[in-house]
Amino acid sequence: MANKNEEAREKASLSRRRKLRQLLGLAVCVLVIVGAISTVSGAIKLISTAFDDTEEKTAYEKRLLYIVAYDPVPFNSLSEANTNLLLEAAIWQTIANSDVKTFERDEVGSLYMPTLDIDKTIASLYGPDVKFTHESFDSNMSYTYVPEKQAYLIPVTGATLFYTPRVEKIKREGDNQRVTVGYISNYGANGEYIASATSEPSKYYDYIFTKINGTYYLSAIETSEMQAKVNAAANSTSSSGVPEELIDPNEAIQDAAESIIQESAASSSESAPESNPESSSAA
Repeated sequence: MANKNEEAREKASLSRRRKLRQLLGLAVCVLVIVGAISTVSGAIKLISTAFDDTEEKTAYEKRLLYIVAYDPVPFNSLSEANTNLLLEAAIWQTIANSDVKTFERDEVGSLYMPTLDIDKTIASLYGPDVKFTHESFDSNMSYTYVPEKQAYLIPVTGATLFYTPRVEKIKREGDNQRVTVGYISNYGANGEYIASATSEPSKYYDYIFTKINGTYYLSAIETSEMQAKVNAAANSTSSSGVPEELIDPNEAIQDAAESIIQESAASSSESAPESNPESSSAA
């Protein structure tokens, strides 16, 4: 009897240990699955973060705002660029990033913008070794340089933003970054100004930034491949229709004259009185 009780207890103990091992095994499997899911999810987030350049695009849009606004002609180096336009962009970039209340004004309210502040902006946009000669110049408006104040006299009227930038993509090429920028027009078809334009870019340019001491600076502007595709699509659309036949003007005049003569003859025939057979026979 005692042996049977011991066997029963051993079987019960063995059954409990078996169930415990099963529960532990199940718990381990759940932890492994959860860990695998967490690892995959973390890897996806890491990859997504690595390829998400939204912040970088936004930073470039802010940096290029006033350069794009004045639509510079493409150039291969800063020495070939329109210096007055680049200086004008730097002036308004400086104003946008400054507390203008701290600057001196003349009797009509025009602002004296110190060249020291402008030089800092020039260095941040075009490179630490880039220097512009400060003197009065005309670009989209007149800028008067005042030597005794080491400042430009900025008109009360604000800058006109012809375009705003939308960065489409950023591509690294060795020590360069190719930033493809779409130009959003701020003017409607009738020339009216639109404060917040949401249309598609009217054209594209590649802004080339070269790394100097770990920082990228604008060094060139090129026509973008995206613009070439836009042009190709436009040309394809315009040529996809059925071409009109070339019309010989002499033939057109002759056809029109014949048509008029035929219509006149038909009209005369319809209006002529019919002959009376009885009258004819009586005569």
